[in-house]
Amino acid sequence: MQITIYSTNPSPRLDYVLKVCFEHLSAHTYTCTYDKNIYLRSAGAKINYSKVSLDPDELWVTPETLLFQTSLQHFPVQVNWVEGCPWLSFEEKNAGHLPADPFASSFYLLSRYEEYLPFEADQHGRFSAAQSLAKREGFLQMAVVQRWLNALLRVLQQKIPAFEPKLLPYHFAPTYDVDMPWAFCYRPWWKQWGGSLKDLLVGKKQRWQDRRRALKNPENDPFYTFGQLHKWHEKYGLSPRFFLLMGDAAQYDTNPSPGLPAQQALIQDLATRYPLGIHPSYWSNLEPERLAMEKQRLEKIAAQTITHSRQHFLKLHLPETYRRLIAAGIQADYSMGYADDTGFRAGTAVPFPWYDLERESCTNLMIHPFVAMDVTLQQYLGLSAEEAYSRLKDLHQEVKQVGGPFCLLWHNSSFYAEDGWAGWGKMYERVLQLAKPATT
Repeated sequence: MQITIYSTNPSPRLDYVLKVCFEHLSAHTYTCTYDKNIYLRSAGAKINYSKVSLDPDELWVTPETLLFQTSLQHFPVQVNWVEGCPWLSFEEKNAGHLPADPFASSFYLLSRYEEYLPFEADQHGRFSAAQSLAKREGFLQMAVVQRWLNALLRVLQQKIPAFEPKLLPYHFAPTYDVDMPWAFCYRPWWKQWGGSLKDLLVGKKQRWQDRRRALKNPENDPFYTFGQLHKWHEKYGLSPRFFLLMGDAAQYDTNPSPGLPAQQALIQDLATRYPLGIHPSYWSNLEPERLAMEKQRLEKIAAQTITHSRQHFLKLHLPETYRRLIAAGIQADYSMGYADDTGFRAGTAVPFPWYDLERESCTNLMIHPFVAMDVTLQQYLGLSAEEAYSRLKDLHQEVKQVGGPFCLLWHNSSFYAEDGWAGWGKMYERVLQLAKPATT
């Protein structure tokens, strides 16, 4: 059944949020009209997005002015909790059939409106979860954009019983960043000797033994966990994506040389198993021309066109980062998540097109949110493996309820006990088991 939406005025922001809600976050045909008579004559499900109620069988949403503005404004956002769900209010006092305007609220989060406003960047120049409205108001761990849409669809069904909400199916979408394929191998001899001596001096006997085993056979290197990952993916029927760091060696770019034969062999093997993406280096944010060079390196080694990316250190600055990715031929980015906390940075787990807020236009760049990163759990939040599993299980349940992908960011290096990851391998497999459908 088609949904007919009435608005008194056209708006690129309204067009965008309707597209995301009914084409990406759900699967409904819809049309938007600015002609009251056409709206009143239409059959099926109706949404009146105006300040005056028109039809007793419609879903009436009182519009905020946010979707009809053409500039950035700093305004207070009120959060009202209704039956366990937060609703955002900007300027209008709602008088419609929902606690607030779900379209304006969704646009605010999807566009990352607050990240265009002045903020205090962290040490890596990032917008942190701690500064976000969702974190401050306690709803970062909720996929609120999907909750708002689901609430809207339920009211439509109450108005028109024949209307059937079409929600997205759930699926597991693991992803991996490969910053350091090896902890000990393929390093200069003087670093090897220095590392061994340091291990002995500080009493890290196990690390010293692990180093010796790795140097004898690189597949024994504690970071080289790809064989185990392959087994898990096959066992649980998963199709992950790997992101490779191809930058030159620098302070925050510690990957092996892209010219290293072993590195190239690893990339080529991964390319035969999974889709790959570029992991733009930390340095590429300081010298943007490096992005295209790093992408070309990966394409040459993997013998495939690279159209997906995720920023190293999650260095995301709007709108510059996304514009650079588009210019480099990237079609999908997986950086939409926080380093300092888990949750739903854009209010949803579902991929959606990026809206360039400064240019007021919807782009073709697809944004793939992730809900949690291993380093966030272990380092930023200081959780144990068991505590991390509990957090991930809650996030997984949230995604299963609203639909869409449960996307995680993991590293091949996040299993080594000597680096503080004792027990995380077993915990991670328990998380992967959540992807397995329940048997009847």
